[in-house]
Amino acid sequence: MDSSPFCKTRQYRMKKTLLLLLTGLATLTACHHGPRKPKPSPAVATGVEQEFMQRWIDQRAHDYLAQGKFTTDAEARAQATQDFYRQYPYTTVAQKAGMGAPGAK
Repeated sequence: MDSSPFCKTRQYRMKKTLLLLLTGLATLTACHHGPRKPKPSPAVATGVEQEFMQRWIDQRAHDYLAQGKFTTDAEARAQATQDFYRQYPYTTVAQKAGMGAPGAK
């Protein structure tokens, strides 16, 4: 290997250039991992809660009718709805109905 000042300067420039390129590449890959995922809408969670409430009330009303506690579907559904609000007061659905946890709206 030649030990002239020209070779040392050239090696220094190559190392510096390579270091700058690698630093830039590392910065680009670290900051950009592809397109960002959109945040889910709160309406999705509310929709899931509404579907859950509907299924829960349907099942509870069916159970009441099967047990003979109520004679009409309307009575069984009304009691099942009250039971849902009592058992799940922290849901958005219960809070919007005014049956949620105290102080939570």
